[in-house]
Amino acid sequence: MDRVGILIISKCLSAAAMIGAFRRSSKYSPEFYVAERQPNPYNLESATIHQVIPDLDVLEVAAFARKHKRKISFGLTDTEDFITAGGRDVVEHESGVPMLCVDRRHAVERSKADQRLLFDDVFKGANPRFAVFDPKEYRTDAAAVAQFKRFASEVREPVIKPDAPARGAGVGVWGRDFGTEKEMVAFFRNVYARGRVLVEERVEGEESSFQAFSDGRHFVVAPQTRDYKRALEGDHGRLTGGMGSYRGPEPHLPFLRPSEWEHVVAAEKSAFDRWRGRGSEPGLRGIVLYDALMHTGDGFKVLERNSRGGNTEQISVLATIENDFVDICFKMLEGSLKSIRFSKKASVVMCAVPRGYGIPQTLPVEKERIDLTAAFALQGSSDGLGVYPMDVRVEGGSTYLGGSRSVAVVGTRPTIEEARALSLAGVDALRGPLRTRRDIAGARDLRRSAEHMESLRRHHGA
Repeated sequence: MDRVGILIISKCLSAAAMIGAFRRSSKYSPEFYVAERQPNPYNLESATIHQVIPDLDVLEVAAFARKHKRKISFGLTDTEDFITAGGRDVVEHESGVPMLCVDRRHAVERSKADQRLLFDDVFKGANPRFAVFDPKEYRTDAAAVAQFKRFASEVREPVIKPDAPARGAGVGVWGRDFGTEKEMVAFFRNVYARGRVLVEERVEGEESSFQAFSDGRHFVVAPQTRDYKRALEGDHGRLTGGMGSYRGPEPHLPFLRPSEWEHVVAAEKSAFDRWRGRGSEPGLRGIVLYDALMHTGDGFKVLERNSRGGNTEQISVLATIENDFVDICFKMLEGSLKSIRFSKKASVVMCAVPRGYGIPQTLPVEKERIDLTAAFALQGSSDGLGVYPMDVRVEGGSTYLGGSRSVAVVGTRPTIEEARALSLAGVDALRGPLRTRRDIAGARDLRRSAEHMESLRRHHGA
């Protein structure tokens, strides 16, 4: 098999799942050159060359790529921090290694407010009602608060978001994070003290994640996934970077009609074409977008856009790609990515996290050890199971917890129920002070989503 060198720039999010997808290649022998913020056990074991760069400074990453450029064909990253900092631009300029991610100019998640303005231009109808509050435009905080209160009264149930990416943290939703005007204003003031604030009308519906690959010209849609952002079961607790996700055996989620999914795909592709402009746009290469959508009884709205795949949603998609992932990446570089074949199987991702993750006023457990041995053994004997360490680190032969999501476990099977059972088995094989949202892709949650969508359709006469 042909050897191919792959640069992996990792914040210990979904990089292990990327490496896992590459390792399934039957045509290539991949060699991994890994630059990451801490020694992740899976990435470390997989790497030909491994270097820890704690802050993932783009110049240090570029120096690492330049040192090994003769052996590297392309690079990927799992972190928007690298992308929004212009990481692709710097690495390609300094080393010549092509990166499969968007360039800085197209990293729209740097500003949630700028996203809304972009959508007004290229994605008509995608925005909920919104307003931007910029400290530079108000003489006093009191003036900003007064204007905010007027807008909040018009939309009745506001959502407050910091302008800069916060991976769910810092976002406040009426009815969940505040329920009175006093609480709402206090939340707004806290976010406003750190910079520009985006305030939106809360949209009722069912949420999903839309992801797409591109070579800069072609737009290839991935199967639709559902993300679970809240820390606790029943969708309670704080917003997190995602506790898990699922996809069904069909391209669309079970609660959507095929015609509704086709409308989403057509609208997203049309918006991408307008964003791209004429011809090919090399700056739009890789998993170019991850849109959080809210489906209502009268169409959908885009809640936010990110410049790379979702952390758990990407894992769900990678697990069900049938094409060779190395070939897919080469086609993205060549400008010939016209399609990707995905299996007609379901996948369910569950994240094991520190017990206090997303729970206020709990003690940190970052010095605690966990044991992945049994889970890896189960993976070796169970077709369709993937165990991918995330925010954990190896020290002295032991694996220690970080402060965020610890391990993602994905099960792939013909049905959601079977995939969920396999994922749960993998989670239960982990040892240590961990917890998991066990309601992810559960029958009750699937039924609730379907019934809610039917209710919304009836309300709108759809």
